[in-house]
Amino acid sequence: MNTMKRLVSISILLFMGTIVHAQFDAHFNYYRAVENFYNPAAMNRDTKLNVNCSLSMQMAGYTHAPVTMFLGANVALPFNKMRHSAGIGLLNETIGLFTNQRLLLNYAYKVGMGKGWMNIGVQGGVMSEQFNGGMVKAEMQNDPAFPTGDEKGTVADLGAGLLYVRGDWYVGASATHLNFPHVEFGKGEGKHAEMDVQPTLYLTGGYNIGLKNPLLRVQPSFLVQSERNFFRADINVKATYEYEEAMLMAALTYSPGISVTPMIGGRYKGVLIGYAYEIFTQGVGMKNGSHDLMISWQTDVDFYSKGKNVHKSVRYL
Repeated sequence: MNTMKRLVSISILLFMGTIVHAQFDAHFNYYRAVENFYNPAAMNRDTKLNVNCSLSMQMAGYTHAPVTMFLGANVALPFNKMRHSAGIGLLNETIGLFTNQRLLLNYAYKVGMGKGWMNIGVQGGVMSEQFNGGMVKAEMQNDPAFPTGDEKGTVADLGAGLLYVRGDWYVGASATHLNFPHVEFGKGEGKHAEMDVQPTLYLTGGYNIGLKNPLLRVQPSFLVQSERNFFRADINVKATYEYEEAMLMAALTYSPGISVTPMIGGRYKGVLIGYAYEIFTQGVGMKNGSHDLMISWQTDVDFYSKGKNVHKSVRYL
């Protein structure tokens, strides 16, 4: 229900010309598929090109319910023993009469640390917020408190993160919106509202458990998201069965006080497709849950050879 509260509170406060404070970042149910959205250091676990896409349709059945899509890609760069990596991400989110768009550019540098390695990442980008004023249906026509056209504001957005990997386990920490973005809708006398975006902190971790049957694996993980007035923890357990070029997976995520999310998916020849349905444990309940569809692809990239790339499997999704 936090997203619906966000929609209502922003809609009311915006028209009053106030400064808005609300939980901001989108949430994807299968967060491991889009780790580079939350953490710019979540790259360079291999030397492959990784492409991922996730579509989230939240609170099904509600008019103007949130719809979020993220498309990202990252790859290790071919110099200095591939310690450098770079990535790009595009986010488009619609919530009611609002549209949130972000362009993310990620860079990370890998250093050895103990028996593992640490990735140090930074993120720079642009955030664009738009209010579709032409869709406002006010009781009083020509009310100056309600814009009649589209209002848009654009601002820079910065983030940073760390990722430590050792053997079969990893842990990461990151922060988005470190520059406290301040978005103004309109300029000068035409300015209708402002929005302050607070930094969001993330903590992630996971472990890859091998079983007696080498084809089976269990991979528990977690994501903790914290902002000034918002907190969410997701605990996920995924089981996979892998044989040659094919893999099947099933997973379950529990978010205390919010939801339970079953997931299914599979991979064939390097392409992974998965589906998740978030069942809210309070408020809107099972019928009006959230649908998530994720697709990822991974391939070897040979910067030096003129031969064709070889497709490989996705190991960390």
